[in-house]
Amino acid sequence: MAVRKDMYIKVQNKVQPHLKGMYSRACRVLPESLIMSRKYFEVKEYLGLEDAEDESSAPLQTAQAVLLARTLRNALQHVSYYRERVSLDPESIVPANAVESLRKFPLIDKQEISARPEDFISDKYSKRSLIYTTSGGSTGRGIVLWKSYDEYQVEQAFIEDMWTTYGWNRSSKILRIGADGILPPDKPPCHREDRRLLVSPRHLNEEWLDHIVDKAEDFGPQFIHTYPSCLEVLASHLKASGRSLEVKGIFLASEEVKLEQLEFFKDVFQAPICFFYGACEHALLGYGCCDGSRITYHLNPMYGFAENLEDEYGHELVGTGLWNEAMPLIRYRTQDYGRIVDGLTRCAVCGRTMRTVEQLDGRMQNYLTTKQGTRFPGLSIVVDKFIWDYASTFQFVQNQPGAIELHICPKGNLTPEVEQRIIEAQKKRLSGWFDPITLVKVPEIHLTKGGKRRLVVINEGEVPGTDRQVGQGHDG
Repeated sequence: MAVRKDMYIKVQNKVQPHLKGMYSRACRVLPESLIMSRKYFEVKEYLGLEDAEDESSAPLQTAQAVLLARTLRNALQHVSYYRERVSLDPESIVPANAVESLRKFPLIDKQEISARPEDFISDKYSKRSLIYTTSGGSTGRGIVLWKSYDEYQVEQAFIEDMWTTYGWNRSSKILRIGADGILPPDKPPCHREDRRLLVSPRHLNEEWLDHIVDKAEDFGPQFIHTYPSCLEVLASHLKASGRSLEVKGIFLASEEVKLEQLEFFKDVFQAPICFFYGACEHALLGYGCCDGSRITYHLNPMYGFAENLEDEYGHELVGTGLWNEAMPLIRYRTQDYGRIVDGLTRCAVCGRTMRTVEQLDGRMQNYLTTKQGTRFPGLSIVVDKFIWDYASTFQFVQNQPGAIELHICPKGNLTPEVEQRIIEAQKKRLSGWFDPITLVKVPEIHLTKGGKRRLVVINEGEVPGTDRQVGQGHDG
């Protein structure tokens, strides 16, 4: 059976990209009514509710309660894992007691799902009709996920709703730099796919950057859709070369985004930026919001039900996705950390009234160990904007507890004086927690299979073949 399963997954992995490509093209040329599922339109209907961005409103509270009750009933009726562990009559769960019923479900985590993934699949679906994927491969231990095409369309509906706020529509031209554009290194980096210019993130280097900008200028995108780390490289090159790309907006996804990155991108592109918190488990969706001094995330109550669980790392986000029928994840411990603010307050920046994560501290596997032996969220480390004048991208690496390295891909104008300036800035902020603090010049920062950069890497042992300079500070 294991051999048959492996063969099925291998075949699906080969066929799936082609099916996705055909589906993507169909979405851009055919009417929604011909290609979109009932769930897609159901999401659109919920998102079109009056006061859809005010969680304190009666329509939104009712909508979340209805969706949560439906999710819990489905899990108890069709998913063996929950049937065996929760002693509730599915028919007893109604919107009025949905939250109370949720508390009777056990918390689940990646280890639990990995140990018995088949137990989480709904018996309403044949596995052959589902899409196989994994989560967390770029940032830690992944889990197996099975989803229906309906559920991917649900995700699409939420994303489109976000993008529409920035003027996007299906005829918009997009410069896309991401996993779907990856090409072999011996091939040119760009290719057209209808209204998108796809760029391979592995080609974002000095050999190809001018060519990529030339192609982008000829294409004339209205929006850029990419990872923050890819946009770093592109923005740094544009600034250094005195070139520009005029776009109506930027859509960031799939990586953590830092305040200094947002400031840098706004300086270079002079365009509004859309970013959000989410994951392929489809448990929670947080709209990114920046007031100029901090980043917060407003959690959409019609996407998932959010809880906080306090542990040694801080406040873990626990999510129950409200649209996952094929493989429901209820009270799923995301291993992402951020405190949800008590109560509901209207945001002065975006106007939303939703439960808000006041600071996203990042993922468990991105927590560094200080010299005192305590945990330190890697996402909270600040970099200075001037670093992009001298380096195309960066990464924080810990090879031993209490020490930290800042890896950079230097440009030709990096001098010893600038190196010392970079080190001193980090030492001023971090010397209370880390010693030594080291600048490491590397020819490249390795990307994940999907073309993403890991912001924080925690290793054991030394990294060979690098050029290190240790910041000793004034006290030696």
